[in-house]
This record gives sequence, C-alpha cells and structure tokens, in this order.
Amino acid sequence: MKLLLKVHSEARNRRTPERNYTAPPAPRINSNSRSSNSSNSSEGTGGKRRRGSSKARRFTRNSILLSLLVVLVVAMAIVIVYLELSRTRNELAQKSIYFGNTYEDGTFPNLGNGHLVIERVQWGASERTKELKVALPQPIPYVLITHVGVQSTPCFNLYKCSIKMRTIQDSAIAEKSLPDIQSNFYVSDEGNIYVGRGWDWANTYANHTLAITFMGDYGRYVPTPKQLEGVQFLLAHAVANRKLDLDYKLVAQNQTKVTKSPGVNVYREISKWPHFYGCSVDEAPKCGSELGMTNAAWNGSQ
Repeated sequence: MKLLLKVHSEARNRRTPERNYTAPPAPRINSNSRSSNSSNSSEGTGGKRRRGSSKARRFTRNSILLSLLVVLVVAMAIVIVYLELSRTRNELAQKSIYFGNTYEDGTFPNLGNGHLVIERVQWGASERTKELKVALPQPIPYVLITHVGVQSTPCFNLYKCSIKMRTIQDSAIAEKSLPDIQSNFYVSDEGNIYVGRGWDWANTYANHTLAITFMGDYGRYVPTPKQLEGVQFLLAHAVANRKLDLDYKLVAQNQTKVTKSPGVNVYREISKWPHFYGCSVDEAPKCGSELGMTNAAWNGSQ
C-alpha cells in the first residue's frame, strides 16, 4: 500500500509542472507602425503618379503652344509674301515706261497693264551690227504694221521670244545684208514689246514710218487680245511723248507692196482701229504720196 501511494505521488509530481506551464507571450505587433508603413507606401506611389501626370500635362501644354507658334509664324510669312508680291505687281503696272538705261538693273520698264518693254541688251542683241545712218524724224507721221511671217510660230515667254529676236536679227544681218534687225519694235503674243531699232533710227522698210512687227505668222495664227493691246499701249505712249504725230496714219504692209504681211488675221483687227488709213485700196491715194514717198520708198533695205 505504501508502495502504491509513493508511486502515485511521484506520478503526480511529474504531471504538476506540465499543468502549471505557461507559454511565453507572443510578440506584440504595433498596429500603429503597420498602419504608418502602409500609409507611407501609398503616399509614395501616389506622389510618383502625381508627379508623372504633372510632367505629362506640362509637356502636352508646351507642345500645343509650340505648334500654335509655328502655325502663327507660317501664316504671317504667307501674308507678308502675298502682300510683297501684290505690291510689286501694282508698282510694276503703274511704273512709267523708259527707253534706255534709266531704270534699275534686272527690272523691266512697262507700258502699263503688264506690257513689259524688253531692251536690246535684255534680249541679247548681237554686237555685230553696223552703224545705222538714217535718222527717223519726229513726230513720225506713219505707223507700218508687219509680221514675221514665213510660217513663224508665235512666242509666249521672255526666254523663247528673246531667242526669236536674236534669230530674226542674225537672219537680217547674215542673209539679207542689213545693218541690223528690220523693225523699230516687235510685239510678242503675251503683249510684251521688244526694242528693235527703237525710236530714233529709220526701219528697213521706209523712212517716215514707225514699223511695228507682230512676232509670228498671222496668216496662220490669230493675234491675242494681249498682243493687240500691247501695240495700242505702245502707240498711245508714242503720241503722249510726241514720238508720233497726233494725226498719225496706220497702214498694213500689204497696202504698200505686194506681200501677205501682216497676215489676214492682224489686218482684220487693225483695220478697225481709229488711225487706220485705207491708202492704196481701190481708188484711194497711194500711201505716203502726200509726203512725196514713191513705191520704191516702201521697199527700202536700209
């Protein structure tokens, strides 16, 4: 019995520590610290996003401002160029005509309404011309209208017409043994005036006349309104500057000799002009007879 009690007592003593054992307390987590860390993390991410969004907005705004500035500059440049071109055209149309080197280099004088006057040096006249000896008294009583003829194609721009002028001049000198190009002035289809012998020297056809040649064959081609207007502007200028007589007489070359010049299409137009003189037609007196000019005078080669 004592033995049983002893064993029981020892067994109870061994169980007692197990029953009285208390587990060590778990480490306490600071909720405030966790909340703070979470808050800091959120604020950092949000700040980065806000900074990125702000930069994007600034970039977009700057791009828009730069684009508007470029558009404004281009628009202003277009307006300036347009105004300058308009001013140049207006000045050119209003500028007085000058024959001679009394205007700026690189520019053309004009008769008004865009009819340019192309001087000899500008169309490239030959230096192999001989001296002209027969002066042309002014005011000039007659205007003689001719054309180039010989199936000549009309020219439409400064480059091609300058080549045509030089070709006509070379032919006059080399093939016809003339001292220079035949007429006083030449008129292109675009209405520009090319200076031949000018105001002061007699043309090759006859004295006492101002010879104006249409550049082309106007038995085949029709003169343009601009070309006809250019001739009329030249005549008006000549009268205003006392180069032509106030009562000058305008005749076609085929009235003075047997020829197709100036072509039926030109003749049809100039015969309607107020100064047209119907000499040598039917019973009309011979052209120039009142000045003592004979038929031979219209066939000169001077």
